Parts: sequence; structure tokens; C-alpha cells
Amino acid sequence: MIVARPFATEAAFDELLRPFRIRADRIMVGMNVFLLLVCALLAPLRSTWMEWLLIGVPTLLLSFVLLRRQPGALLTRLFMASAFMVFTGLIIHQTGGDIEAHFSAFGLIGVLLYYRDWRTILAATVVIYLHHLILGYAQALGAPIFVFDSNQFWLLFGLHVAYFLPFVGMMGYLAIWLRREGYESQHVINLAQQIVQGNLVEEAVSPTGTETPLINAVRLMKSRLLDLLRVMPIAAAVIRIDTDRIVNVNAAWIRTIGPLDNEHAQFGQSPIWADPDTWSSLMQRLREARDKLIDKVEVVLRKNDGTPILCELSMILHEDIVPVMAILTVEDITLRRRAEETMQRLAFRDMLTDLPNRTSLQLAMEAAIQNWQAQKRPFAVIMMDLDGFKPVNDRYGHDAGDEVLRVIGARLNNVNRQDDLATRMGGDEFAVILHDCPSAAAAREIAQRFITAIARPIRLSVSGEIVSVGASAGVAHVGDGEATAEAILKRADDALYSAKHAGKNRIT
Repeated sequence: MIVARPFATEAAFDELLRPFRIRADRIMVGMNVFLLLVCALLAPLRSTWMEWLLIGVPTLLLSFVLLRRQPGALLTRLFMASAFMVFTGLIIHQTGGDIEAHFSAFGLIGVLLYYRDWRTILAATVVIYLHHLILGYAQALGAPIFVFDSNQFWLLFGLHVAYFLPFVGMMGYLAIWLRREGYESQHVINLAQQIVQGNLVEEAVSPTGTETPLINAVRLMKSRLLDLLRVMPIAAAVIRIDTDRIVNVNAAWIRTIGPLDNEHAQFGQSPIWADPDTWSSLMQRLREARDKLIDKVEVVLRKNDGTPILCELSMILHEDIVPVMAILTVEDITLRRRAEETMQRLAFRDMLTDLPNRTSLQLAMEAAIQNWQAQKRPFAVIMMDLDGFKPVNDRYGHDAGDEVLRVIGARLNNVNRQDDLATRMGGDEFAVILHDCPSAAAAREIAQRFITAIARPIRLSVSGEIVSVGASAGVAHVGDGEATAEAILKRADDALYSAKHAGKNRIT
């Protein structure tokens, strides 16, 4: 158990350091090619072509096989470290045993720098010791093998072990610390990639349970980004474009839209879109935008419960990262739009009768005058005042009077032509703008229809009483000459005054 624990601890780093070690595998194969060429250059010195062919070539071929089939695997690393020592032993043999200690140290340094794994140091050490023990002993027995530069085997082997062990220990210690630095670098890269890709939820746990200051700093930055997302009052989501999936949303999104039903579903096909073509059209518009930004587009979305909401949607596309990401913000403007519509009605509509008010009349007058001046389109204005309305108010109360005004407003709308505008000026006074009215006589005919409609009896909803009111009207026609809104309204008002004094229920 005590022996297995260091190996288990080291294995915990393997997955995160895999990119480092895959690159190291490629470098080691390249070094093996170089060492095989060195061995080929040394072969003529002692006619070691057979050793070069039987040892060097198979070692290199097996290196290529493992690189292709198991890149970054522990087995590949152990073999590459051992292969380095196999070539070291071959070169020692080819040079007559003169450089065994120095070249072995060179091999261990290479393994250390490339792999940052003390297990590879251990494997390389075992291979070189076995080489010296077995082949060195064979040399001492008279075999034509060169490991040591004399035949005093046990003395040289013991000196070699004593000389080499501190160096091996130092290499193993350095491998552990270099591995930690490599782990930190790769961990920081992974965290940074997660942040860039919008994945702020997934966490990578340290194999040792402790973190370095650099990793803690990146984690702190990540947590600050999460805090910013949480406190953002507007719903936000990060979408990965290549997979068309949401990778992160903030709390405001959950409050506005609801929790994600399925984080792995394609966002463009999500039930959030009231119109299924909205997402594709937004993406096309976003890609065509010069700054890769669309700002405050009004769309209708659906909450998770199916409730439609009117939203302002903004989105920015980040094409300079891999994979391409988009940040989407959604603001529910349903209540704001209702408030705006209410304010609009308060500004331009009469709240009692729901007819356009005096402000609307003024704007319509200005438009009619412009049409007259530009296109010679004649128009007329009818001013009307109710007759007999005050007695209804006095006898039945203001609620009954309000009901009478609402009924008359509805009747004016029903009689009114589609392009004309009936308005309430205030109190019991009304006005109508008649567009494309050819003459004053035509205006009086239309005014008579209004008066006839107003004169019909009205049954009060509360008391059931039937009441009747009449109306007088004054007409001002605009057919030639200069005209201003004030002058036209004064002409119509003067005509109404004349009708009232001529006996009421009249048109002048």
C-alpha cells in the first residue's frame, strides 16, 4: 500500500498533463531517430552494424508504433525513456565503454526535461543498471561487449551505482517539481479556455488537493466573472456556435425565462423562440454585421411555462476564439411597453370615451393642412356640442353623465368614415376632421349623420332610465386660400356658436 501510493498520486496528474506528454513523445521519437543516426556513424569504428540493426532499428520502429497507437500513455513514456537508455547502452558499446557514466547522465537529463515524470526516470535507471549488470558481467566473462573500460566488473559496477544514485535521486526530485509546474501551466490553460468558451460552472479538481497561487488567481478571476453574471439584472447566456448549445446562463436568465430544460439541446430549436426561424435570421444578421453586434432587437420569446414575453435582444459574436462563441442578453420589456402604451394613451386619447383627445386633433390638423398645401386635398372640421346634457348630469348624477358621453363617443366612431378622425375636446364638446371632403355641403351632410346618431335614446345601465340628448354642429371647410389650425378651429367654433344661438340641434 505504501509503495503503491506514490504511483497513484503521480497517475492523478496524467490526464491533465497529457498534452505535454504527447508532445514529449514526438520529441523523443525525433531524438531516437537522431541517436540511431549517431549509432550508424559510430558503427564503422568497431564494425557494430549487426548491433545497430538488431537493437537500434527495432527500438526506433517500436517507438513509432507506440507514438501512433498510444500517444501520451504511461506505457509509451516508459518505453521512450527505456529506448533512450537502450541507445545510450548501444553508443557506450560502440565507443568501447569509455563514456558510460557521462552518456547515461545525458540520457536521464533528456528524459527528465521531456516527460517531467519520475516514473520514467525510474524506468530509465532500471534499464541502464540492468544493462551494466548483465552486459557488463558478460564483458567480464570475455564476451565481445563493451560496457566498462576495464575488466574489474564488480568494482566498476559498484562505483557506477554509487556515482549514479545521487544523480538519479536528484533527477527524480526535479521531475516531481517540473511536473507540478507543468500541471499548473496546463491547469491554468484549461481554466482560461473554459472562461473563454463561457463554461464558468465546470470545475477541475487538483490531484493534490492544493492549488498554487497562479491557479488560485485564475480561479478568483473565474469566480468574479460568475459574480458579475449573477448580479447582472439582464438575462444573459453564452452560446457555443459550432454545437448551437448554451454553455452558461446567469440567475437573471433563470428568473426571466426559467431553468434550462435540456442544456444539451440545440438552442435554435428551443421552445424559447415563438417563431422557429428567429434564431437563424438573427445569426445571419449577426454574421453580416460589420462589428459582429446586434443591439436591442425586439423579439417575442416564450418562458418555460409557455407565457409569451416581449424582449429586447442584444448579441455579440466572438469569432476570434475557438470554438466561436456568442453572448446573448435578453431584457423583458413587456411591462415597460405596456407602460409606454398607457402613457401614449394618456397623452393622445380621452380616457373616458377612448376617443383621440385635443392633442391628437391638433396633430391631425397639422397633417391635414400639409396635405392640403402639398396635394390640394380639401378637408373640413366639424365642431359639436351636446344639447340637453346638463339636465342629465343634474338629475341622474355624474356617473350617468359619463355613461352618456361614452355611448356618444362609440356612436361617433360607428358613424365616422374610416379615414376621418372623431375626437373629444373636453366636457360635452366633440370635433371631427373630415379628410378628402370636397365641399362645405358634403361636410354638413356628414355632420347631420352625427347629430342623428347622437339623438337616439340612451338607456342608462344602472337605473334603466331612458335619456336623450341632442347636438349642435359648426362646420369649417378648407378648400382654397391659406389656412392655419387656429383659424380653422375658430371658424368651426364660431359656426357652432351660431347654431347654438339659432335654436340648437342645428348645423351652420
